[in-house]
Amino acid sequence: MRKFYLGILLALMVLSAGCISSEGTSTTTTSTTTAPPNLPFTAQDLENAVKSLKSYEYTMTVDSYNGTKLAFQLKTTGAIDFEREIKSTVTVSNGTLKGPVYYKTYYYTTATGYATLTDRNGTVVWGASCYGPGQGPNLTTSILDNVWKVLTLPGVQVEDEGDYYIISANLTGGTFEVGTENMDVYRGQIEVKVTKELIPVEIKQTAYYTRGDEKWVDVITIEIMNVNSANVEPPEGLVQYLKEQGIDLEKLLAQC
Repeated sequence: MRKFYLGILLALMVLSAGCISSEGTSTTTTSTTTAPPNLPFTAQDLENAVKSLKSYEYTMTVDSYNGTKLAFQLKTTGAIDFEREIKSTVTVSNGTLKGPVYYKTYYYTTATGYATLTDRNGTVVWGASCYGPGQGPNLTTSILDNVWKVLTLPGVQVEDEGDYYIISANLTGGTFEVGTENMDVYRGQIEVKVTKELIPVEIKQTAYYTRGDEKWVDVITIEIMNVNSANVEPPEGLVQYLKEQGIDLEKLLAQC
């Protein structure tokens, strides 16, 4: 469910930047990393600033509306330390479109192994594994890592507001496949707040689209905090559940 909603907005942003066709998700080679000359920095500058981060904490909230009815909510809190190669996330979601449904997902990874737990409507499944040779954790945050693409969009604007730059753009739509469904996105907006050092502190994306005959609106808000001073700890829900099973998470992953 989480990837479904992120996919709509990410595909929309890439589509508007001219990186994919409007007939699906096939890639082309027409992307660019330069911003219009009237902007105070380039897409490459923004991408490099994000890549320079050593650690950060974040929250991501997704609100999905079927018409005007809130049909689905998701919130993720996470922390990433790139130098230590550790990541911790907790995702809580609920929906009402086809009856009450909720799930919670806890995830923790080190450089050598990971553990995860999912509680879906009271059914709990957990697992842990070590990474094999040449493998390792995925430490990315999709929208943050791709946020530089906003500067390649037509009509992008940058406003200087004191200690921050506000980057905004309208997104053109298209038709593309998400899972087994076709989504027709007819408009969207993105707004990114960055420091004068080009470190993102807030990203907000809105997509207006149709599924069949129904109109939907998805709103994603990401806040980035404690840049280069993140405190990355295993999710308490994961630690406590394993403890109740007689398993020490730290010792478990230390075997990797």
